[in-house]
This record gives sequence, structure tokens and C-alpha cells, in this order.
Amino acid sequence: MSFPESDISDLLDKADSEELYEKVHDIVNYVDDNSYSHGLQDISDSFNTLDDVQAMELKQELIFSELELSPEALLPQSHIISQPIPRILSVPMSVCNEDYAGPHIFEVSIIPNGSKNPWVYSTILNKVFIDMGAHFPVDFRVSSRPSETLFIRVLPAFSSLQYSQDLVYRCVQHEQPGLNKDVPDHVRQHIIRCKSNPNAQYLGDKKANQRLSIVFPFSYPQTGTDAVREMFFFVCKNSCPTGMNRKPIEIIFTLETYEGQILGRRILNVRICSCPKRDKEKEEKDTQNKDTPSHGKKRKLEGKVEKIEKKAPSVDTLANDNNIHTITVNLAGKNNVQQALKYCQDLMAGEIMKKSTNTDAIACYKKLQAQIDLLNS
Repeated sequence: MSFPESDISDLLDKADSEELYEKVHDIVNYVDDNSYSHGLQDISDSFNTLDDVQAMELKQELIFSELELSPEALLPQSHIISQPIPRILSVPMSVCNEDYAGPHIFEVSIIPNGSKNPWVYSTILNKVFIDMGAHFPVDFRVSSRPSETLFIRVLPAFSSLQYSQDLVYRCVQHEQPGLNKDVPDHVRQHIIRCKSNPNAQYLGDKKANQRLSIVFPFSYPQTGTDAVREMFFFVCKNSCPTGMNRKPIEIIFTLETYEGQILGRRILNVRICSCPKRDKEKEEKDTQNKDTPSHGKKRKLEGKVEKIEKKAPSVDTLANDNNIHTITVNLAGKNNVQQALKYCQDLMAGEIMKKSTNTDAIACYKKLQAQIDLLNS
């Protein structure tokens, strides 16, 4: 059977009419003519008494009812995912940069590139080295998917802790209107652009002290693959003094719901430079040198150092010590000297009381008494 072209044209926009008509026509060819031809062929004659709007709505309902399809089933894939951006548009100043696979095992993959291309990826550093304006692909995948529409947010941030709350934006030179032909004002300040997704929204404003990010709907993989590939490029360099000013940056990819709930997070380090291959090799070498212990010549020690542990004498040792110890103490004032000698004499008297045969204590006691008498004379 054939589908009347006039009826289909009423349901479609002019731009998509030919494409969607072919899809409808292919589906109808699978339908038994005897079962569906009568209802479909009589549609045009059934709405003579209705106005244009009522006729169009009723035609849509009957046609898709006959085909047992919903209108969304025939729409192009990009139309299905063209949903409003998430409600939570702003991003807090303190963002988390910890990897989080989430309930759907969110993964972000970078395909290693050849050395002759304007960007290279280091698996050791998990870092992309790329020239400004060069396009590089990023693959997004999940192990499972909920029925609701998901979104991906792309957020540049400084990787150093001391600059983690600073905004990442373009330098003054690269943001000049003359270098941004046909670029909206609110997009010029973003350092990263999404080339492949026309539904990408550029959010945030540095003038309002808001973080800059890109949000776009997470589309469905094409047949034969489990990943969705998006293309990105940078429009400023790490070395720009009025922008990133040589501070290292990272890109935080988050998988979010329409309500802004984060279902996954992945981190990618990035360096935008003029010589990606050279900088990659240098940073990898520096990292390996830090991880490798030094093999330099060892210095000979000047002398052997022994650790001496001093043990405090036990109580029994102190109690049984009858040796005579001589000390020299300088005291100011005759009265203080007398009091000190008297105190020492009392100590010796106590020793004599404990052990009357302690001849050393008796000798000390007598000597102290003689010194006290000398001071009193």
C-alpha cells in the first residue's frame, strides 16, 4: 500500500518531511494491506467538517494508532534527546575532582593519537597535550541507562589545590571580539568548546563570579558501538598571562540528571600548548624521575655514630647508694647558705636514723654542723 503524501505533509515540518516520510513508508510496507489499508485510505475523507487544527490532531492520532507507533519513534535521534538543560545550572565554587563511576559505571575514554597530530594523550599522566584550536574526540559510555534523559557537564578547573576555587576563563587577548566572529558574547569567555553537539549550552558568567561549564544531552550510541563520541577544542593556552597564567588545569566530566543529581564523575588533565609532543615527553620524564630513587654516589660517614640510651637509675639503687658526692653551689646571702646547709644536715640525720652504722652519713653530718657553726660565729 502507499501512504498519501498530502496527509504526511500535514504532520511534518517542511525540512524533515522527506526524511520522515521515507521512514513511515518503510514501516507501512511491513504492515498487512488487508488489515490497515481501509483505515488509512479513508482518513482524508473523514475530516471535511473539521477545521485545520482539529483535523491535523485527529489525523496524527489515527495514523500512528494504525501503525501502532508513537510519533517519537519516528523522530530522528537528535530530536529525542533535545531536552531542556538541567535545572541546576550553577556550579559551586568548591568542586569535587575525585573519580566516581556511579551506579551506571560512567566512563570517559581518550583514544591515543599519533605523534604527527596536533594533540597527544599520555596514559601515564592521564593527560591530553593539545594545540589551541585542534579538535580531539572523547568517548562517553555507561553500562546501564535509566529511562530519564541524562546530561553531561564539561567543567574546566585548576588542578592545584591552592587555585582550586579560582575561575578558569579565556585571556583578554583571545576574548577580543575581532577574534570571535559570530561567537555569542556569553560563549567567548569559555576556554573549551563542544564542536559536535548542536544542543550544547554554555553556562556561567565570570563577571558574576560563576564557574563556566558546558552542558549537553547524553545521546544514545550508534549501532555497533557502546560509546557516544563528542568532539572538543580549546580556544586559549595555559601560558596566557591574563587567563590561566601557566596554572595546570583539568576537565571534570559529570553525568547528571535533569534535576542536577550527579551519577558519575571523571577527571582528565589537560595542557594547551604549542608543542604537545615535546611537553608530553618532558612531563612523563619528570614524573618517572620523581618515582625513581636516586643512584648517586653515597658519602662516607666521618665517624661511627652510636646511639646511647640513658637509663634512669632504679629506686633501689638510689636508696642503697652510700657514696659521698661533692657539689659546688653559689648562693647569694649568708642566711640562704645557712638554710641550705641546715637542709643538707637534716637529710644526713635522716640517713643516720635509718641506719645508725652508716659511717659516711655520720661524717657528712658532723662536717655540715661544723660549717654551720662557723657561719654563726
